Amino acid sequence: MKSIKKGEIYLANLGDKKRVDIGKIRPVLIFQNDFLNRMLSDSEYKDVVILPLSSKIRKNDFAYFIKKRDNLEKDSVILCNAVKMIDFSRLIIEDKPLTKLTKKEINEIEDILYFLFDCSNKD
Repeated sequence: MKSIKKGEIYLANLGDKKRVDIGKIRPVLIFQNDFLNRMLSDSEYKDVVILPLSSKIRKNDFAYFIKKRDNLEKDSVILCNAVKMIDFSRLIIEDKPLTKLTKKEINEIEDILYFLFDCSNKD
């Protein structure tokens, strides 16, 4: 099983789009910690926390913009308000991720999620 890391972006099959839910094959950001990512190959735990991306650029407090780079073909927004858990088998993993976020980008997304979940214990 290929190992994944927090901050990597892969394609994933999110299924059929139903009404307004996010579906189809699209890029997703791996956003669970690497402890859980290591557990994917060591146990029956096969779920992955992801944030889907969209090339439909939205400007709001919960969308994080990234420019196309590496193998991410379009400018996109990471939909921080669409946190999902998917089975590992839905990830389309080839030899490497489409791209990988920097530590600064990950920290900025964590700030958005703290705001989204109204967390107040961040240092």
